[in-house]
Amino acid sequence: MQHFDVVISGCGPTGGVLANLLAAQGLSVCVVERFPEVYPTPRAIVLDWEAMRALQYCGVAHTLFPSTRPHPGTDFLGVDGEIIKLFDPAPPPYALGWPSTSTFIQPELEKMLRRALSLRANVTMKLGCTVADFTEDTSRVIVTIADSATGARETATAAVLVGCDGANSEIRKRLGFSLEDYRFDEWWIVVDAWQLCDTELPRKTTQYCWPSRPATYVVGPGNLRRWEIKLLAHESPADFDDPARLRAVMANYVDIRCFDIWRSATYRFAARVGDRWASRRVFLAGDAVHQTPPFLGQGLCAGLRDAFNLAWKLVFAQRHGWSDALLSTYETERKPNVAKVIQHAKEFGLIIGEMDEARALERDRTLRAELREGRMTTTRQAFIPNLANGILVDDPLSGSLMVQPEIVSQDRARLMDDICPMAFLYVTANAAAQAWMEPHADAWRRIGGQRIVIQSSVQPAPDGVTALVEAGDIFAKWAAANSTAAVIVRPDRYVYATVQDENDLARKLTRLDAQLGLAD
Repeated sequence: MQHFDVVISGCGPTGGVLANLLAAQGLSVCVVERFPEVYPTPRAIVLDWEAMRALQYCGVAHTLFPSTRPHPGTDFLGVDGEIIKLFDPAPPPYALGWPSTSTFIQPELEKMLRRALSLRANVTMKLGCTVADFTEDTSRVIVTIADSATGARETATAAVLVGCDGANSEIRKRLGFSLEDYRFDEWWIVVDAWQLCDTELPRKTTQYCWPSRPATYVVGPGNLRRWEIKLLAHESPADFDDPARLRAVMANYVDIRCFDIWRSATYRFAARVGDRWASRRVFLAGDAVHQTPPFLGQGLCAGLRDAFNLAWKLVFAQRHGWSDALLSTYETERKPNVAKVIQHAKEFGLIIGEMDEARALERDRTLRAELREGRMTTTRQAFIPNLANGILVDDPLSGSLMVQPEIVSQDRARLMDDICPMAFLYVTANAAAQAWMEPHADAWRRIGGQRIVIQSSVQPAPDGVTALVEAGDIFAKWAAANSTAAVIVRPDRYVYATVQDENDLARKLTRLDAQLGLAD
């Protein structure tokens, strides 16, 4: 019976990212995936800059990026066709190293993730298979894996099983966990099409907030364009099996003669969050434990946040001993965070999908007044909350994301995460602040902590400290704006704490040890 550190059920983006993150850190991983080939129907089309940082540690971000398109922003059009609400993208230079939001082609990403896994000697891929059963005790999970084609079964053991097996998760059902319904339930048809010739199209992604037929237009990468169109009360998904019907509805928004429909699918958009995210050694991630309406472009991004959060904690537990307290923070941190994202997405969905004309006109008046008077938040990322619970401290920056500056390396600029490992970092803006870590250097190394100083020019650095030269000034401005010369950064690149002096550092390291389950 083969043993793995982690068995993952599902190799969509969440499972693929989790598997790559774990394997890159040396854990043995078995990935069990129902479909031998990448699923072809339209799904996610938006990635944000935090997701791209996770993909960096998978080794695929720079391969994917040339095929993406920076998101142009979003206009919401009211009943009269004029703007009632908008989002504008963050301009460069990008604080996290990537455009704040980009569009991409999900099957291409999934192929890259699968290829990366296939090249890792410590990964076993079980494609065309499912997790048929599992049992757990205090030290392991016994997993039964079934071949979907032959019915043959085999058994493996693992320290952990993670269900990344989608909205209809069998792992969740076998655990007996339920989903809290946020009372959003609508049918939409999603259509991806290739643009063949010039035609009049919005410059930005557009939400058609029209009671007659709400819809979304997305500017995809290259010549790919997407429409998401709400089904009316008298319609059913089967109605759109007819290509002529589909093209007739699309003609409300575009000259369909200029497009070749690539693929389409009807989806039931829902808003749900799992009541529980884990038993002792079985965890859920991605759509298996939360489902997000697409109106904020955060469904896939939320799953990748789950993967990054869980990955570093599983790696830490494998290296330093199992800690229920540490691993319980996966749910403590992620559940309230994704719940807020889903609530925002639902609110935007209600704005877009209003089908009562009188209420829609009142909505338009209210939103236009907010926009005109400067009371409207027009940055998409403002609706993505920081972490508020878990492995954090009482500190204004704790739970926010550390910036990712460009670093001068061998006469070219590289992103910080391409140089610094997926580990705890002690990052300072000058070499003097590194002296505060000297009394704790051995303990810091034992947890895999790295010491980094980022400056504007080459300066001497103490032993054990990596000196980096910033190509721009993103880090310098961030540190100055937050009045700090030193920060402790988690492996998932959330700030754990700012540090003001050596005594402050000692207190916060003691607190971190306790939270990681390392305190005496």
